[in-house]
Amino acid sequence: MKVKKTRGFTLIELLVVIAIIAILMSILMPALSRVREQARQKSCATRLRQHVYALTMYGDENQTKLPLPNTAGGWLQDVAINTVHFMLRTGLTRPMFYCPSNANHQKYNDYFWKFNNQTWNGNRFTTETGFIVAGYCYLLELTPPNKRPDIVRYQTDTEKRVWLKSTLEPHPATREAVVDSIMGNAMAGTKYGFNFHDVPGGIYTQYGVYDSSSHLKNDYEPAGSNIGFMDAHVEWRKFEPDVDGNGTAVARYTLGRAFFW
Repeated sequence: MKVKKTRGFTLIELLVVIAIIAILMSILMPALSRVREQARQKSCATRLRQHVYALTMYGDENQTKLPLPNTAGGWLQDVAINTVHFMLRTGLTRPMFYCPSNANHQKYNDYFWKFNNQTWNGNRFTTETGFIVAGYCYLLELTPPNKRPDIVRYQTDTEKRVWLKSTLEPHPATREAVVDSIMGNAMAGTKYGFNFHDVPGGIYTQYGVYDSSSHLKNDYEPAGSNIGFMDAHVEWRKFEPDVDGNGTAVARYTLGRAFFW
């Protein structure tokens, strides 16, 4: 009986196959990464919409007045605990206060959510004082006679940006209410003059953990941000700030760090 000989792969053939697989992976991985980020952007937009709904409900129960940031910290992401409790009652959950695109907010979430040693029992905080550091920025005015400086208006803006005080603000479809956290720490030699990933603040002072922007292309350039408007629609806005004569991005608002949206 004649035995049929089988031919195996040569070393060169195996190397060619491995090279082809490596080339295909190098092509597919960036595409898969973009798809994942697009999914995170959409999830983030849904969360922002829920935040706007919560603010609207707060106004419904408080004679149209929106929450007052000065009961919390001074940063745009600071949310007073009593406001957090109200927002949780409207259906928000702890994860919904943070963008799924922001790796720092996800990895070190306890430091942001339980800032300044707040006690969280899994459903609520055991105190009504203090504040959390959320993953979104709330464009709310301070309590009179305090007043924030005007929001910087870019050349591409069709109308003036305003801090919100009431659910009765005119033109709700153009009134920005809650936006992705895009912030930067000044750094020379970068594309826009900022580091958007390693941003020191209260979290860094207490725990050595940097705050960070969401939806980053790299440490020095955000892709853009979701913008939640008072009528509860959400738009994606590409990161295209005005720049000064040195090519440094012009912040919408500055308080210890530069904020963009």
